[in-house]
Amino acid sequence: MAKDLLGVEIGNTYLYISQISHGSVVRFYSAEIPEDAVIGDELVAFDAMVDVLKKAVHDGGFTTRKAALVVPDSATYVRRLKMPAMTEAQLKVNLPYEYRDLIQDDKEKYTFDYSMIGMINDENGTAREMELLGAAMSNELLENYIHMFARAGLKLVKAAPRMIALQELMHLLFKEEMKGDLAVLDLSIASTKVDIIRNGVYETTRSIEAGLWDVAQAIANDKNCDVHVARQYLMSRDEGALSSQACVDVYSSIAVEIRRALNYYTYEVRDNTLDKLYYSGIGAWDQAFVQEIADNVSLPLVPLTSASGAEGQALLAAPVTVGICLE
Repeated sequence: MAKDLLGVEIGNTYLYISQISHGSVVRFYSAEIPEDAVIGDELVAFDAMVDVLKKAVHDGGFTTRKAALVVPDSATYVRRLKMPAMTEAQLKVNLPYEYRDLIQDDKEKYTFDYSMIGMINDENGTAREMELLGAAMSNELLENYIHMFARAGLKLVKAAPRMIALQELMHLLFKEEMKGDLAVLDLSIASTKVDIIRNGVYETTRSIEAGLWDVAQAIANDKNCDVHVARQYLMSRDEGALSSQACVDVYSSIAVEIRRALNYYTYEVRDNTLDKLYYSGIGAWDQAFVQEIADNVSLPLVPLTSASGAEGQALLAAPVTVGICLE
């Protein structure tokens, strides 16, 4: 881990910040962001986020101004690649051409980076191919982020895709299990994600376009109230509201999609070693939701962490804010 760095994730409704200092999570803080500041996964109100960031850093008691940003899935192109063995300088030139089917715009308008998986040698031990996880991001978007952080009094020193941050975190938490398959469930506000890490490398994501706000809408319909009032029932963890049949129906619908995602992967990858489903995200505290998932999937559900304090809060609510700070 970095000596002193803020891991930042800007979600659909909440901003999450973890401070990593000398290898440990020492502070975690979350703050609500303005409505419609993020549409889908995309931040559209950079000006509004400046004040939110600045206030969150102050209120969270953070003591460093260096930050690492988790870039959402929608803002990056990530793909696993096999390329002929080459030098770093040659890779810098050739990597953009691996995205010619995805990026029709001028390649000069994008920043390309990679995470090395390993080399493939021939029978004589000579390196012939390289496996890597490549990533591309718009320069304009990156500059917008850099400018926004600077206006909030922070220095953005790193930005990487969510899945790479997750991959690095899994290496930290589950060193002994990285030669097999790991499944991680993200129970977030606007969506639900099932991520698969295979042999230590990010493999795939199944995104389900339903999350806790769908539960809030069910509460609103059930109680005949405004959805904003329903969200208060949700966030205050009102057991009476959350255990209603309307909510259970939403839980069940999402749980079925989670089961389908896992079944599809186990069918496609017959030699998989999945034996549990780790879960995290803001929905992890909703026990009725977690129980419905447990009743629908064949794998045991395990929280991503059993730690307490700032580390436990960070790893359960926004684990990628920790992963983004790893080397």
